[in-house]
Amino acid sequence: MIEQKILVLDMGNVLISFDTQRILIEQGITDPNDRALFQHVLFDSDFWQELDRGTAEKRDLLPLIETLPPPLAAKAKDMLIDHVFARDYMPPIPKTEELVRRAYERGYPIYLLSNAGTDFYIYSKGIPALRYFTGLFVSSDYHLLKPEKEIYEAFLRKFDLNPASCVFVDDLQRNIDGAVACGMDGICFNAAKDDFAVLYRALAEKGIDLLS
Repeated sequence: MIEQKILVLDMGNVLISFDTQRILIEQGITDPNDRALFQHVLFDSDFWQELDRGTAEKRDLLPLIETLPPPLAAKAKDMLIDHVFARDYMPPIPKTEELVRRAYERGYPIYLLSNAGTDFYIYSKGIPALRYFTGLFVSSDYHLLKPEKEIYEAFLRKFDLNPASCVFVDDLQRNIDGAVACGMDGICFNAAKDDFAVLYRALAEKGIDLLS
């Protein structure tokens, strides 16, 4: 008997939109040089990774924010400290919610495996697709990050999952590579850029048929 496949999903650019350039333009940062500086100092910083690891708090970004020119610093403080960033700037992706609903209705177990900070428990209430999930695994709860092998091992152990039954969808190839190295299958997919028809076909080829 063939073991049932398990759908494992990332969050950013799979369940919710994480397009930093779109966000910055919408927030009035229209100069490409300003956006590049904001991206480099904050989104690409080690501190941002430590937020996801759960070993830093968002107020720890203040020293980095204060290195920016005053107008950019004021905007960064408003966006990153005074707001819940993901809730206010990273909207859910309706097509992914539809895909998750189809998987749920067809009886496939669905799990979240995401790099995310402790604010997750605030903004996750606004992600409708999560109501269909069997289990949630958030990096900051375990002080681990994708693509470290330890996070995949901890995820599989927590939910007692057979890695060979898991199909992981993530927008970054390095995270897929990490999952594959731990025995999972994977599909690299960015919901903001890629065709959902391609994702449905790829899932079907791996044993998760959501269209028939």
